[in-house]
Amino acid sequence: MNLIEEIENITDKCISCGFCESVCPTLGASQYNSVFGARGRVILADFALKNPDNDLELGDSFYSCLDCYACVNVCPAGVNAGVVSELMREFIVTGERGKKNPVAALIRESIMEYESPLGLKREAAEWADGISFQKSDTVIITGHMYQMMPYTRAINRIRKHIDESVVKNVASAMKNHISLIKLSRHFYDKKLKENMDADLRNIVAMLKKSGVEFGYLGENEPYPGMFLYDLGYREDFREYAGRFYNFLKENGVRRVITVDPHTHDLLLNGYPEYVPGFDIDVVYYTDLLDLKYRKFNDGITIQEPCHIVLHNNQFRALDILNSITDVSMPERNGKLNMCCGGPDELLFPDTAKNVSMQRYSELKEKSENVVTICPLCYNNLAYDSKVKDFSQFVKEMVID
Repeated sequence: MNLIEEIENITDKCISCGFCESVCPTLGASQYNSVFGARGRVILADFALKNPDNDLELGDSFYSCLDCYACVNVCPAGVNAGVVSELMREFIVTGERGKKNPVAALIRESIMEYESPLGLKREAAEWADGISFQKSDTVIITGHMYQMMPYTRAINRIRKHIDESVVKNVASAMKNHISLIKLSRHFYDKKLKENMDADLRNIVAMLKKSGVEFGYLGENEPYPGMFLYDLGYREDFREYAGRFYNFLKENGVRRVITVDPHTHDLLLNGYPEYVPGFDIDVVYYTDLLDLKYRKFNDGITIQEPCHIVLHNNQFRALDILNSITDVSMPERNGKLNMCCGGPDELLFPDTAKNVSMQRYSELKEKSENVVTICPLCYNNLAYDSKVKDFSQFVKEMVID
């Protein structure tokens, strides 16, 4: 089945009932512009394929999809508008139709050249300075997710004062002089970097206390390629994933411990599809924790990670939190979970902000104390000090 047939196979099932719009985070965040909602994306994809001579601009609609998959869980026909968006990005990238997003193209160039979306492999390893790791065929894979957030936050603060057309022109120019992307090392949120570095150190400390033996590849650790996969550069991802896998094998890695849901989902479900013979065991760090905790009396609410609960992965984090305190779930949870908006932060920061503010309000209705289980969620929802990453909250509860 070719790409167009794959898209049509999904869009032809749509009955245009609109149930998906009730759960799509980006629809309300875009003032209910229909092409920025789940149903609108499916309709637009169907129209674009069946009317190849039209001059509709396709890019922003599909690039702004958060890939949270909330839509498929309410669709009576089983249509996944998130998958439609993923396939349409690939359709755009192949040059079939629509304009490539310049920021996405810049990120692609940086990953292929430097094995990092912002060209910051050395900076991505700074959190581990002074930590002793073991020689082991099990390694912790950070995915660079915690490390990138302070830089994207600072860059987006600058973008607020610049017209988006200028941003796209600058991105196009930088793509042709890719070494300039390393200037991003000078722009980061200091407080957030301290928090994110501490979160990674908390994870390491809890794993060690649980008796887990593992190593870390340091600044040699490549970024696993999530943005290539998410932004439609699937053939580039196929090549890149092969390089990443070969690197792990050359270093004797048999098992990886992931620390964020996006990297976990990608390695667990994406890599086997694109890397023949992929045989690396993938485990989420919360599933390895074997600790005793003291009780937290004030109760919490949780922001569940979409790439766990909506992408049909399993993990023990919720069980651990329930053993520590009373957990109040927000109205939208489980298979109806609402995304934090984080995946839109690099390409559509305003949309990401609108989604995150809505979700923050929903979480706070249940409890002042909010625990996130994903660095993107923490970055987007930490509007006050009572929002904490799982690693911080649980580390504080560990009985020494």
